[in-house]
Amino acid sequence: MNKINTLTTLNHREYTHLYSVFCPLMEERVSNYTLKGTLRKYRQVKESKLSSLYGNEAKLKFILQYLKQNPSQSFMAAYSGICQSKVSEWIKYLLVVLHETLDRLNFLAQRQGSFTINENLDYILCDVTERQVSRSTDYELQKEFYSGKKKTHTVKNLVFSDSKTYIHYLGETYEGSLHDKTLWDEICLKPSSVTIIADLGFLGVDKENENVIIPYKSSKHHPLTTLQKQINKAIAQVRVRVEHAFAGVKRLRVVKEKIRLRTSQILDRIMDIAVGLHNLRVTFRTINNKP
Repeated sequence: MNKINTLTTLNHREYTHLYSVFCPLMEERVSNYTLKGTLRKYRQVKESKLSSLYGNEAKLKFILQYLKQNPSQSFMAAYSGICQSKVSEWIKYLLVVLHETLDRLNFLAQRQGSFTINENLDYILCDVTERQVSRSTDYELQKEFYSGKKKTHTVKNLVFSDSKTYIHYLGETYEGSLHDKTLWDEICLKPSSVTIIADLGFLGVDKENENVIIPYKSSKHHPLTTLQKQINKAIAQVRVRVEHAFAGVKRLRVVKEKIRLRTSQILDRIMDIAVGLHNLRVTFRTINNKP
């Protein structure tokens, strides 16, 4: 009964918990907004049975399967028995409701304003994750998204996660050409006594913040000592948990593979939702694994 559904990444308990909040929010949105997102002149009391995607459960499974599998819209149209134009409209429509659902359940990572680290944590991990996007036809614009590290066009987000891989903070979505340190400079981090462990992409941050630990950097004329190598190894063994967090988020192929959606708002919202679903899984499975 608690088996993980490979089409949604959620087991029965997680899906039921999500559905319990999604259902009333979906009914509220259908009553007040058309599929094109415009406000109805007259409130609709009940969803029409002639709807191209009838029923709240069908809607939730539709958007979860789209996020997990990242299929083409033509495939989703054939799979769901609706036309391709309706698929595009439903994706935009349902992303709003799913995002609000995760917000109501408090699984979304902190985004806006200053970030306050939970003082109950022993330490927190900081890193940047990148997602591949389509190349813009505008020559000057595409250069902003080209990542020299990934050798492709990407967008990136700064992330803070704990040792259980729960993501507490998700930074804004930036172009792939920006350096990791630049993303750090954009956030408003409140002073904290909690240790922050980062990688060499944040070189120099440790000089500005006493509670930041980064590995030692070697150079041609200053190779690492045996002790420094041992310290770097110990840091890497702790930092690997943030990579596990990224792997959890990227169980959704829509953020793992090249995303075909182009607008910056949707790119940002999809990452926010992917993190929220990851936090949902982490929360439920951490509780279940307690002795």
